[in-house]
Amino acid sequence: MVTILCVRFGTKYGKDYVERLRNMVSRHITLPYEFVCLTDDPSPIEGVRLVVQPNEGYAKGWWHKVHMFDPDLPLTGRILYLDLDVIVCNSLDKLVQNCTTFDFYGIKDFNRKFHANWNMLNSSVLSWEKGYHPDIWTVFQTDPRKAQKLHGDQDWIWNVARTRIKFWPDEYIMSYKWELRDRNELDRGNGKIKFKSIRNPIIPKECCIAVFHGDPNPHEVQDPFVIDNWR
Repeated sequence: MVTILCVRFGTKYGKDYVERLRNMVSRHITLPYEFVCLTDDPSPIEGVRLVVQPNEGYAKGWWHKVHMFDPDLPLTGRILYLDLDVIVCNSLDKLVQNCTTFDFYGIKDFNRKFHANWNMLNSSVLSWEKGYHPDIWTVFQTDPRKAQKLHGDQDWIWNVARTRIKFWPDEYIMSYKWELRDRNELDRGNGKIKFKSIRNPIIPKECCIAVFHGDPNPHEVQDPFVIDNWR
């Protein structure tokens, strides 16, 4: 049994983001799985098991992602974590099949597009075995303020566990705005990043997830690929 896990704290993303992710996963996995949301909102969501925790009030809500590694969370087996602002477009099976107990997978950060031999973590999609790598949580909780001097959760996870993390092939999980589309098509006017035009990019057949890091978010993009999948 695979645990598909997402994290939702605060008001940045509504329940509809969880529902859309639930729907996309259901269309693109053949393995037995349970969909779980770690959240501070106890409002029920059909087809989703909620694990409710208090909101710690972090300046950046993404720090709640570190809580995923708490060994006391009621999760089981192989965990596949997905950010809420991703688009699942092909089978997820290969991200969790044939993993050993000790395998910890993540994404090579998308600055790989611009810098040769870039070797940092993007935490939009992660996979590990429940109960392993607890130090990501236990060390964080001893001094959360010190940890948060880093830019974000992915820098903390990389700082603690870099010797254990393997990267999926780049083509499995790709940046929508930098790799699947051309960043020169982005308009940064009026304090909001958006695409200047509507396109329907070619998605490599091995790509199963398109990541929307930063702006724009999926609901702000009118490309047919996004509209067809973001539902």
